[in-house]
Amino acid sequence: MVVYIWKDSFGTPFYVGFTKNRHRSNPRNAGARNWLCRQKLAEVGVDKVIVELRPVATTEEGTALECKLIAEFGRIQMGTGPLTNLTPGGDGAHIPTPEHREKLRRAMLDPAHPIYSAAVREKQRKRMNDPDIRAKFSGDANPSKRPEVREKIKAKWRDPEFREKMRLARTGLKRSLSEKTKQKLRENLAKNPAMKSWSERNGKDPEFEAKRRAALEAKYWKKLRGTT
Repeated sequence: MVVYIWKDSFGTPFYVGFTKNRHRSNPRNAGARNWLCRQKLAEVGVDKVIVELRPVATTEEGTALECKLIAEFGRIQMGTGPLTNLTPGGDGAHIPTPEHREKLRRAMLDPAHPIYSAAVREKQRKRMNDPDIRAKFSGDANPSKRPEVREKIKAKWRDPEFREKMRLARTGLKRSLSEKTKQKLRENLAKNPAMKSWSERNGKDPEFEAKRRAALEAKYWKKLRGTT
């Protein structure tokens, strides 16, 4: 968890936030920011924003620091400083109430939601294919491969209550695919023989059969030579 401060090229702060996910502190991830902050980002340029991070140990500590910094720097809206924040802080990194989660769920089910537009999907696709973004989540750079993250995940799964909760959540769930998705899978399968199952390829696909035999023979000779 961090409290982050965005500054312009002159070092003047213009936004203070608190988040549990560091990617949120990246100016490139400016979605859902208020109009004044987005206006300032466009003026400064996301690549020129100076980001200052202040790690915190708890939500309470982060909320308190966020409010403290906003009060110290002052807000444009109140005429007290340069920050584009529209609130005095303390409303970030919160745990949503069941009512709020239900509201979000219903919004996402709405076919008219902006996330389903072709323009938004294309924007997301381009962003995820950005070399800088791919580099951050590929190979050893993937956060899930960091020792501390892996240990945290393992510790969670060692908890009997968590395992039981996950088991119950998955029990009885059926995979439901739309007819459109099923048709697309069938088309992909027809175009890519490598996706076919064992029963569909064994004894019917000469190329597959040759590779299978070569692999078995190689393994057999390794056993004879005692190299397994």
